Amino acid sequence: MFDALYIGATGMRGQQMQIDTIAQNVANLHTVGYRRSVVSFAEIAASLASPTPAADGLQPTATAQDALRVLGAGALPSLSLSSANGDLQQTGDPLNLAIDGAGFIEVVRADGSPAYTRAGQLHVNADGMLASADGSVLSSRIQIPSDAHDLHIAVDGLVTAMVGDKTDPIELGKIDLANFSNAAGLKPLGDNLYSATTQSGDPQTLRPGEMGAGMLKQGFLENSNVQMTDELVNLMLAQRAFELNSKVIQAADQMLGITNGLYK
Repeated sequence: MFDALYIGATGMRGQQMQIDTIAQNVANLHTVGYRRSVVSFAEIAASLASPTPAADGLQPTATAQDALRVLGAGALPSLSLSSANGDLQQTGDPLNLAIDGAGFIEVVRADGSPAYTRAGQLHVNADGMLASADGSVLSSRIQIPSDAHDLHIAVDGLVTAMVGDKTDPIELGKIDLANFSNAAGLKPLGDNLYSATTQSGDPQTLRPGEMGAGMLKQGFLENSNVQMTDELVNLMLAQRAFELNSKVIQAADQMLGITNGLYK
């Protein structure tokens, strides 16, 4: 009888997490380079047999921990990232950069830690360095001279520009891509940045176009990979599943009430 309560409670928690995730995905429908989050479910019994931390790095809540006391009672939700790429949109801005295929641009955050992004809205910061939209400098640390013009980023990541009155382009650096064995296991940091986890594996630095890495496209941006139709369907399914789990708890409560009444 108590098993039904635990199963219903973990089911409701999982579906609430699904609804919250859908809301976040829809809110980022027009966010450049956004990767939609996906909620997956595993039986708690299977999780106990081969414990694997959730992709978001979070530990089970008190509700899930209570359910762990009953082997196999309920479902344990976890978050991961969709590996699907968004559509590419041409902007014509030479500082806009999209990845056509797999891979992430590596940046260095203000605290010195590495992070990874698909959002190629680059700009030149106050120090003349190429940086992402949130201000994080590219790990390749490419310096753009103040008198540079006609900036060109090749599909293989080579960055060149005309500098001053020189007649030949000057090589300024190269943009490499970071690939992961399981990109779905990356941890979102906010501001369209992600960090590596034990589930994603360590990053492998590759030249664009090599060993499965995507190619760079200057003057393009990658749209979010969120599909509104899919999110609306998932929302309806999550709401109905939440209702069904609540009915399980109500039915178990009624049966417990009847049982208690037999001893009066």
